[in-house]
Amino acid sequence: MSSWTLPRNRGASAACLALVLAACNQTKTADSGAACDAPVANAGADLSVALGSVAELDASASTACDKLRDGTVYQWAIEGVPPDSALDISALSENDSADAVATRFTPDVPGDYTLSLVLNDSARESSPDFIVVRVSAGDQAPVADCGPDLTGRIGEAMVLDGSASADPEGASLSFNWTMVEAPSCSALTSDNIYNGSGDAPSVVPDCDGIYMVGLVVSDGLQFSDPDICYLNVATNNRPPIANAGESVEFGVCSDNPFQLSGYASYDLDGDELSYRWSVLSAPAGSAATEDAFDDTTSPEPRFVWDVSGTYVFQLQVSDGRTWSPPDVVTFDVDAEALNRRPIANAGGDLTVAVTADCESASYVVTCEDCEDATIDLDGSATFDPDGDRLSYRWTESTGTIRITNPFGAVTDGTIAGRPATTSTVTTLDIPVSLEVSDCGISDDDTITVRYTCSGVLR
Repeated sequence: MSSWTLPRNRGASAACLALVLAACNQTKTADSGAACDAPVANAGADLSVALGSVAELDASASTACDKLRDGTVYQWAIEGVPPDSALDISALSENDSADAVATRFTPDVPGDYTLSLVLNDSARESSPDFIVVRVSAGDQAPVADCGPDLTGRIGEAMVLDGSASADPEGASLSFNWTMVEAPSCSALTSDNIYNGSGDAPSVVPDCDGIYMVGLVVSDGLQFSDPDICYLNVATNNRPPIANAGESVEFGVCSDNPFQLSGYASYDLDGDELSYRWSVLSAPAGSAATEDAFDDTTSPEPRFVWDVSGTYVFQLQVSDGRTWSPPDVVTFDVDAEALNRRPIANAGGDLTVAVTADCESASYVVTCEDCEDATIDLDGSATFDPDGDRLSYRWTESTGTIRITNPFGAVTDGTIAGRPATTSTVTTLDIPVSLEVSDCGISDDDTITVRYTCSGVLR
């Protein structure tokens, strides 16, 4: 059993022992409603919980004297805690109350916690009853996480991050960082890891190369498996690598402007890159120059082409000190490619039935108007066999339906309300057409919207 310490302001050990013996000799009876001479405290049976769990305390088995039951006060106190614990009575009052029949607390370290319970009414006070809460660290070892690998230079501090390390039972951790391996040119050892017992130590490399730094954490009972981080130190600057992306062949409906991408470019030292695009060649008759780019320094610029044919572009990247060798990419706009017709699909026919309330008075029937009706128009099943980008246009020639967005693939429309009667049903068959087009060929599809308006006598 773990050791515990008594608070300094408690009475002498002999007095505490006398109270314990008195509590043991006191008969504990459930509160049956019978009258009694003094209340009897019952703190419940001893508990065993895992670190990080909540210890639930329940004094409901205590006896409060019948005639004074309404005035009984329950007084919990923490008598002893493990040596490393920082808990005091506020651990009870913060989440529940030290004066409640049932209360709770969350242990902060493994070990034994001893608590007492006293019942007090306006006439008498019970002898204290004691409960021991035994807290174990659990069966699972903590997990070390030394953070991401780092890149740096000689003489510059590199700060590691072990804050993501954790214990499954929520125990506090201690950290142990070690220099697992250093380059042959280095004199660094584990002693050269600054703040090696903290969660954010630093290393100042003394030569170029790869350093392996390990982290092991402990919850006080068990050690984690080691986690390894690599520190890549390269003081001599290495040139970056440009990557202008994949070459592209467009059909007759190529995007204009089309977009290039240099995001695959990289720097071996991890330096931030700047970009420079240029036009190496353009088709005969083209007037395109660097001015056709929206931004020659963007990693993914747009380029406006003017005639069909082959465009060749060059990309270079810089790490702030050195420009990379150029990389070349080709975009081919084929005006002779076969363009196939898109297939318009306006969806299925729609039916909208609207009713209005009617009432009869003195043999005269009056009806409210049918309210506005909303329909959903869905052309998302439209497709183009060449994968070309499409434009959409919804039309309704009678003026009965107001289409919210005539140029959307999916939109909605509103049919205005109209007068209703009980004698007839107003029926409208409204044609709605969808026209789709790629850069040169169009197709259309038409659906019928059947609208009915009728009065219903209530």
